[in-house]
Amino acid sequence: MDDALCSQIRENYTSPSYRAGQAGATMNSQNEVCLSFPDDQCLLDSTASPAELPSSDSSCNQGNLGSYVLEVQDEADVTAAFDFARQYRVPLSIRNSGHDYMTRNSRKGSLTLWVHSLRDMTYHESFTPDGCPVEDTHNVYGTALTIGTGVSSDDATDFATEHNSTLLVGSSPTVSVSGGWVLGAGHSVLSPAYGLGIDRVVQFTIVTPDGILRTANACQNPDLFWALRGGGGGTFGVVLDATHRVEPVMPIAVADMKLPSNASEDVVLGWIALQAQHGLSFGRQGWGGHAAGTYLTHVNPVPAIANLSDGGAAAKNSMKVASDFVLSNGGASVIEVLPTWNEAWQKYIKPAARPVGSIQILGTRLWPQAMFETQEGVDTIVGYVRNLAQFGARPANAYIPADMPFLVEESNVGYDRNTSTHPAWYSSLWAYGGRAAIAWNSTYEERLQAVVDLTRSTELAEEVIGPGGGAYVHESNVFTKGWQESYWGSNYDRLLEIKNKYDPDTLLNCWKCVGFKEDSVSSEEFKCQGRLQMELEDI
Repeated sequence: MDDALCSQIRENYTSPSYRAGQAGATMNSQNEVCLSFPDDQCLLDSTASPAELPSSDSSCNQGNLGSYVLEVQDEADVTAAFDFARQYRVPLSIRNSGHDYMTRNSRKGSLTLWVHSLRDMTYHESFTPDGCPVEDTHNVYGTALTIGTGVSSDDATDFATEHNSTLLVGSSPTVSVSGGWVLGAGHSVLSPAYGLGIDRVVQFTIVTPDGILRTANACQNPDLFWALRGGGGGTFGVVLDATHRVEPVMPIAVADMKLPSNASEDVVLGWIALQAQHGLSFGRQGWGGHAAGTYLTHVNPVPAIANLSDGGAAAKNSMKVASDFVLSNGGASVIEVLPTWNEAWQKYIKPAARPVGSIQILGTRLWPQAMFETQEGVDTIVGYVRNLAQFGARPANAYIPADMPFLVEESNVGYDRNTSTHPAWYSSLWAYGGRAAIAWNSTYEERLQAVVDLTRSTELAEEVIGPGGGAYVHESNVFTKGWQESYWGSNYDRLLEIKNKYDPDTLLNCWKCVGFKEDSVSSEEFKCQGRLQMELEDI
């Protein structure tokens, strides 16, 4: 055993930046373990201090991680990997920064294509997609950034700031801007005013499974371009970079509120009810962000609210009802306007990044705006939160992203909603649902009970929301039934056609991605998820 390396891992076990730089680590441990076979894993207790973490006398097995890793440097590496996989029928998986709640960036026995080294960035004063006629003004997008697949949100934000630009990114500093985040929709705290990440991407560079380097935009390979804008990662090829439209530097209003950690359940439910009651108003004013049972961090770039000259008066008045509730219940509230997005990012968004190094399975569903328009709908939402207690979920642990493309209109210049994500993204206000926190040393029976409870809470959400609701492809229940409809709705059939066109041999295959076949559930390569899935079908 390498004692020095073991100590390093123990010291950095819950560090996102450390995990992002390790080929054999992911942010959430369900990707590392074989969920259905608890002996097949190599985990530590993320709740323990480094001094308490075991350094020996613990068995370590490969879990769901790939058996081999290729650190991709360029398109030639990807082409060689596809040729190798085709010749020897070796399964492939694609890993970037390790952010994945859905067990897709790992695959038992696979060759993992690790793309974190693709970090080139280019600034364009005016960008026209390759192959598009310049004389057509619809093809000229103005300022844009081409960002390599391995570039983190933090580094991309710094690069944009250096070029007096504002870029939509994920909420975690280590999540990659041009990787799975954008391929699965790309929701951002700035999305209410500026759209989803997929709405703002104008070009991809990708190596498809036939080994061909392709440019995908509105003028070249438009079907592939459409599929990449919401069809999910690990499916249509290996993306090398993406070009994103950016906004100018602008002031940002921030509302950061926290209830006391010992707030009663009635107070927490009242707080969630207030967010549901006023969610439409907040969204219509431009606020977007994340909240939970005891906190809220929202931002707003709309000039009428993010007004530097009024000392934050407009922002404070806009969020007064929320601030008054928090302060009256012994909490803390800060509402201010900062000169740039980067300052808001550094001060508020980065520090709020979620913990890593444990098994956390989400059950997010997309909650339609229509439910927030009536008191009956609001009562239904709060009732759902209360009813989650029967599945072991406390209201204080509720996690509520409210960052849908709420204000931005399709008529805006350069804004394009012709994407392949679930259409419900464009008519929803919240992405919310249950969650299963599974102990690192849990038994199979304990894991089964956790996913049974999560699945029942997911089914309850589906029942409450009714027809037409969807789920976020990256943060939903791993064991979602009817996943094709839940993740992509009416877009799935076309996505499958495009998948078969560019990957007829199914060199790329991941859990409940486009093209995933139901009989794969019982296969050896997906046994880590399959055993639990099959038991759920019988319950």
